Amino acid sequence: MTLTISIVVVVLGLVGWGSARGARAYLKFRGKRIVACPETEQPAAVELAAWHIGISSTLTEPNLRVRKCSRWRERAPCHGACLPRIEEAPEECLVLTILSKWYQGKPCSCCGGPVGQISFWHHKPCLISPDQRIFEWKEIPTENIPSVLGTCAPVCWKCLVAETHIN
Repeated sequence: MTLTISIVVVVLGLVGWGSARGARAYLKFRGKRIVACPETEQPAAVELAAWHIGISSTLTEPNLRVRKCSRWRERAPCHGACLPRIEEAPEECLVLTILSKWYQGKPCSCCGGPVGQISFWHHKPCLISPDQRIFEWKEIPTENIPSVLGTCAPVCWKCLVAETHIN
């Protein structure tokens, strides 16, 4: 009886350890990323197969696999040459990280107030183009975000709401 209980405890411990490892890998590699395509050196929006990565990493090292890529429109699905770049700095190429760093410490171009931090749960700051059009990120194709950030200025959520209710 004691041997059976010991085996069950060991098995449950291994299952728990593998599950925790898989969950960490899933959380680390989920979300859209912007990387330079190794073939063209142009920005590409890449989404990894996070569930596959999470499951595959329960017992071994994560097996990264591209789920979607913006470059696939003009090129057939590639063999994931960008994966080493993503694996090297998974947080740095996340869209949320790129945008958070860009907005950090910048005031709103309309009211001058703080733009605030970006999170999944709150309203997100917006952008204003050189022709004074205010828009949200979701209006920008992900792979174009780097070039748009070079020409636009930050706007807080309150100013977006105020502008859209006035017009």
